[in-house]
Amino acid sequence: MGIIRAPQLIQGSGFIAVDGASTGDDASIHSFIQTFFQKQLQRSELHPDAWEPIVIRDLQETRERLAKVAGDKYSYADLDDFSDLIARTVQGAPETSKVERRGVLPQVVYLEYSQARLAAYGLQPAALGRVLSARNIIAPGGAFETGRQQVILNPSGQFENINAIGNVAVSASSTGTPVYLRDLVEISRGYQSPAQYLNYYTWENPKGQWQRSRSVTLAIYMRDRRQIATFGQSVDQKLAQINKILPPDLIIAHTSDQPLQVKENIHLFLRALYEAIILVVFVSLIGFWEWRLALIMALANPITLGMTFGVSYMLGIDLQQVSVATLIIALGLLVDVPVVAGDGIKRGLADGLPRAIAAWLGPTKLVTAIFFATLTNIIAYLPFLMLKGNTGEFLRSLPIVMTAELLCALVVAITFIPLLGYYIQRPPKRKELTVEEKRQRGFYGFYNRLVGRAIQHRWLVLAGSFLFLLIGGLSASHLQQQFFPEDIQYWFYLDIWLPNDVPLTATNDAAVKAEQVVRQVVEGLAKTVSKEESGKHLLTSMTSFIGGGGPRFWFSISPEAPQTNYAQVIVQVSDKEATPKLIGPLQGALNKQVPGAWITVRQLQTNPVETPVEILISGQADTDPRAEIQDIQTLRTIASQAMDIVRESPGVAVLRDDWGPDSPQVKIEIEPDRANLVGITNADVANSSAAAISGTPVGTFKEGNKSIPIVARLRPQDRAQLSQIKSLYVYSSQQNTRVPLLSVATVRNILETGRIRRREHFRTISILCFPAPGVLASEVLGPIESKLKDLQNSLPPGYQLQIAGEKAKQVDGFTNLAGVLLISLVGIYLALLVQFKNAVKPLLVFAAAPYGAIGALIALAIMGTPFGFMAFLGVASLIGVIVSHVIVLFDFIEEMHEKGEPLERALPDAGIERLRPVMITVGATILALFPLALEGGPLWQPLCYAQIGGLAVATFITLLLVPVFYAIFVLDLKWITWEVAHPSGDKVERKADSPLLGSVSS
Repeated sequence: MGIIRAPQLIQGSGFIAVDGASTGDDASIHSFIQTFFQKQLQRSELHPDAWEPIVIRDLQETRERLAKVAGDKYSYADLDDFSDLIARTVQGAPETSKVERRGVLPQVVYLEYSQARLAAYGLQPAALGRVLSARNIIAPGGAFETGRQQVILNPSGQFENINAIGNVAVSASSTGTPVYLRDLVEISRGYQSPAQYLNYYTWENPKGQWQRSRSVTLAIYMRDRRQIATFGQSVDQKLAQINKILPPDLIIAHTSDQPLQVKENIHLFLRALYEAIILVVFVSLIGFWEWRLALIMALANPITLGMTFGVSYMLGIDLQQVSVATLIIALGLLVDVPVVAGDGIKRGLADGLPRAIAAWLGPTKLVTAIFFATLTNIIAYLPFLMLKGNTGEFLRSLPIVMTAELLCALVVAITFIPLLGYYIQRPPKRKELTVEEKRQRGFYGFYNRLVGRAIQHRWLVLAGSFLFLLIGGLSASHLQQQFFPEDIQYWFYLDIWLPNDVPLTATNDAAVKAEQVVRQVVEGLAKTVSKEESGKHLLTSMTSFIGGGGPRFWFSISPEAPQTNYAQVIVQVSDKEATPKLIGPLQGALNKQVPGAWITVRQLQTNPVETPVEILISGQADTDPRAEIQDIQTLRTIASQAMDIVRESPGVAVLRDDWGPDSPQVKIEIEPDRANLVGITNADVANSSAAAISGTPVGTFKEGNKSIPIVARLRPQDRAQLSQIKSLYVYSSQQNTRVPLLSVATVRNILETGRIRRREHFRTISILCFPAPGVLASEVLGPIESKLKDLQNSLPPGYQLQIAGEKAKQVDGFTNLAGVLLISLVGIYLALLVQFKNAVKPLLVFAAAPYGAIGALIALAIMGTPFGFMAFLGVASLIGVIVSHVIVLFDFIEEMHEKGEPLERALPDAGIERLRPVMITVGATILALFPLALEGGPLWQPLCYAQIGGLAVATFITLLLVPVFYAIFVLDLKWITWEVAHPSGDKVERKADSPLLGSVSS
């Protein structure tokens, strides 16, 4: 091309140069070099330790220009040695189960041959393996006994170095002179070529420059049932020991540090727990307006929590985010029992009972109600152990810790509370108001009048409550749906997919571009999305895995299998709150600036949903193998129609299928007749082409504890271009002959499906859709679901269309949770049946549950939180709390009934007696949930919001509507009998037209 005139080749130690004159500028020379590498060579053939080429016009600039393109100090072989030493060292930690290395580039000894030169000596590539295996031996030569000693005979023959391979005699010349292997092939030691998997680490050097260095990632796994904090300490100690041996400039960085993550999460949750305890004590102080009872609550909570920690430890439950969050959720339930018991002690002292009797009698009078309230809560939570899959495994500790905590609270209420009450509580200095006085004064008087009027107009109130359910249900129906929210962590990652036929070098190029975009976007938005101190960079590092997924750096991520068209980039930032704010801008920038690749920016997830919107199209009509091509074409046609429908939905960021487009292939059509005439088989053709292009193993070179394969293949200049395939020779395995490939076969270019996936043994193509950041999967799928069903109904026989992804997981998870909820309801009903000895009263208790559920949904709508599994869990767990409140209220109603009070007076009086404990309990529970909602992140927010809204509404229902329901069941439906004592001593059943109703409301 005339780029350089009078070129002169210069070779030196570790470099090669071309000296000459050129009129082109540096850019044109670089372009020529890249074109040369692309067309005349293969980029993958270049040695990975080679630096980028430079153009030098002034010799004085040599050092400066070399410094700009200087590669990494340590080679892949060095990294292999260093990482192997580190792996063996940390493997010695008692908590380590295994150590996995990713990114090690295997070393290979290449024997590059010329077909003509081998043929001149009558050799085939396969014959090199037989010759080397005869020389390269490690077998013992026997043993010889000399009296009491045994001497091992050890024949030499194992290759000591690379030169020894070249000294192997493989043939003889016509004059009898030995022909050595070094005379026939070029022997070189290098790396796997082309590479199949690479690992890079992008970091900021002290000068503030970002540098992308080759690296090896070590994934260190912990043994089962070991403490992760101790595991992290042991690994750190091992690394500190090995640092004294390794070079000081070798970078050892934590790409992902799960012990550190767990430590930080536990710290946040424990802080939320402490804040919740303080809030609970504060609410008790305000509610009772007495420091003695507040002190009893303050002492009861640590006792209960201490007992719970002990029981959980015996049950094998570790301190982790679910167990700590359970403690926070249960604080309201823990407070409920001591509050009821403490309030009973206070009322006993107010009635003039001695301290010893009041401390014992107060909790004992309510022990049945307390027991059944605790039992219903246990029954509400314990069936959650039946949840299946990843969700059940993740939440397994919740019902166990909740049950242990409730039982411990019950024990504290009937043992420690009386003891503490005896020593701490004193009779009130001011006389407590009687029930008659409370009916007329302050908030109690207002409540009394409100309940009286509600009972008088009970059917109107009931209708209004149904209207509330209707309005709440309509507003809740517009809630967005999300199975599990994405987690907020210091890491997020990029999934980079390219067409199936691209080499690893093209995938690496796409990853490099993606890394550049990440740096630009993160640095550009650092000041707006992060609260980090000025001078501290938001971007910490990037770790890239080219040719496959990295190790499992997060518990919910399944690594992708090795494939040259895939790369994963793990991005680490210094402020995890900035992570969700970066996802949207990054996704938009990557879509624009990295063409030809499907790149998705993924946040970490607690419950993994690999693809938010996934549509499966499978064919079960492949009864005839000859119709395979037609079956594949039909599947692709249906997939194309489905993708067109998905494109119509707004908010789609990335859309692709998992088969990818058809890939170009070179089809070698073997002609059997001509091949048989020369003794060539189909296997000979395949083996000869594979050996020439990719290489064939012919031996192993042992170096220390490493086994380096010896591979024979064609010289680079004989396989640099695809057209050179036609010049290949085929070697017969039956006789020592070779024939040109084109003499027994024809070569043609075709397009063929390079990847076919199967599900349940049938070909299945998956449409993979990733919504834009901020858009939920349900928002993408909702508008097009009807069209997809129409397409499904129009499919030919034998073909199916299924909606998978988040939708399928949500349906499965909700169905599972609904079954668990049904079991809880049946169990609670049976417990109430035993307590009340009445089949109708349990239904009355359950009547408040729908209102609490609607309140939970309204709270989610107000907070703009999607309805998902955790929100459903919050609604399901509300039932036990609501029922426990109603049980204690019913106990007071029955107490008033036994005193002979009329119904219309007993109902408000029971509410008056229960008003303060309920308000304290609910206030404590709601306030205790706020720290968890703030500290627990998006995972726990839906559950907290659902319980806060549900409890707030359920409290109103318990204190106002439950008396109304009770009155309707007694006065109108006659499902419950209420008898009052008559002055004559007889019992009179209450009728709907009783004049007592007017006396209460007047």
